[in-house]
Amino acid sequence: MADQGSNLTTALPGGATLAPGETVLVADAFRFSTIAFYLRTELVLTNRRLYATRPNTFLGLIPVGTARSNFPIENVAGVNAGTRFDVLGVIFGVVGLIFGIGALMIPNAAIVAVPLILLGAASIISSPKQSIEVTNSGGGSIQFPVSLLERGRTLEFASRVAEAIARTPASGGRAAGGSPVVSEASDPSAALINLQRLKDQGLITADEYAAKRAEILGRL
Repeated sequence: MADQGSNLTTALPGGATLAPGETVLVADAFRFSTIAFYLRTELVLTNRRLYATRPNTFLGLIPVGTARSNFPIENVAGVNAGTRFDVLGVIFGVVGLIFGIGALMIPNAAIVAVPLILLGAASIISSPKQSIEVTNSGGGSIQFPVSLLERGRTLEFASRVAEAIARTPASGGRAAGGSPVVSEASDPSAALINLQRLKDQGLITADEYAAKRAEILGRL
């Protein structure tokens, strides 16, 4: 697992390069899913953007290309780790198991039955979904699937990204729409509100909250 720091890497996932003056703050790679453990979801936060890649798959197992996402850092409203249960995946898995077991009773149908049983079982096993969710300033979000077995790492990653974004002013000090970006130094009240939001979302501990709050108040 990568740690924070500007010397983490000199390139972005998929062969993309860093722009002049761009440095990496947080980077990590995660298994795409519990079943497709051989595939990777990669995310890199720099001082200018959040760059991510995830595999496109067929049936959740066979890679068929890579999807890339690029978020200017001033447009990233939040990064969270979430878990959901895929009901359709369970239904698909149960249907696959039923037809697969039924096919076993038909002479010479094992060539069809075995794949159905394997796909059904895989679908049920992978129905609990873990993801890293990036929310933009417009309220839209995109999810990057990761293995449920990496829940602890995804929570840690989301926390590190949130902390890094809170410390990093937008490039040039202005948002994409041209409006000034308010920093902690110029608007401590905004910094306190943002700090409270991080605490409420469980992205920082009570001790970290208290220390950062004292630091902001000390600048008043």
